[in-house]
Amino acid sequence: MKKKSTTILLTILIALVFNTYLSAQSDTYGAISYVKAINISGKQRMLSQKISKAYLLIAKGINDQSIKKELNSSKFLFEKQLQILTKNASSSPTKLSLKKAKTLWDDFKVIISSTPNAGNSLRIIKANTDLLKTCNDVVISIENSYNYNSQFFQNKDKDLAKIINLSGRQRMLSQRLCLYYTATTMFKKDNPEYKNILNETYEKFDNTIGELLISSYNSTEVEEELGAVMSYWEKFQTNKNGLLNSDFTLQEMFTTTNQLTKSFNKITNLYENINK
Repeated sequence: MKKKSTTILLTILIALVFNTYLSAQSDTYGAISYVKAINISGKQRMLSQKISKAYLLIAKGINDQSIKKELNSSKFLFEKQLQILTKNASSSPTKLSLKKAKTLWDDFKVIISSTPNAGNSLRIIKANTDLLKTCNDVVISIENSYNYNSQFFQNKDKDLAKIINLSGRQRMLSQRLCLYYTATTMFKKDNPEYKNILNETYEKFDNTIGELLISSYNSTEVEEELGAVMSYWEKFQTNKNGLLNSDFTLQEMFTTTNQLTKSFNKITNLYENINK
């Protein structure tokens, strides 16, 4: 009888320990959902490129108040979202990536607060990719935490996290297109290097459209927005040489890439809300 009671107590103790461990695994990223955190961190990648692009366009002499407004609002959004992600982070890898992002962002803010000119634009070109890579590390870290916790919470979908990341990345790539298109027109000496980056960005964007078009997560609304994307993208797809050889005006690039970003922001939000 005593042995039986000991076994029962041991079973209860094991169950309590397991439940304590399980409860320590958060089903959310702090006060927000993991898919929301993946979406927000993905926007940070886009904002790093959007800020850089706006700065170069102003330095190039494109006198458009919407570009100046975009630069200021994007700086505010990046700062605020970095605070939200940092406040809600729990895993050590994510905290480490966010700390690095904060350091790079503090240095980057100094440059984008300077007078827009060719010299400072070169500093932006040299600094933006490091900030972008670190922002991407944050996205990957959050996605990895989501996937790790999926073994404890059965309502998670790894493929959904992946599609949100991919769709969100398109926002960044559209802004990077405009950034390096502008760079090729500003810096003739470094034109081949920037043209290579522009070409790589084009290929990634184009290939990802193909992946998203066949996603099983596509609702009617997602498919309609992807149709809008294809109508914007067609001008580059049918004239890639023109894109690589600066045949489009900077104003046209600014407008079209912002339309692409807006569409992919809508699509990413639609993916995020699938299970709500």
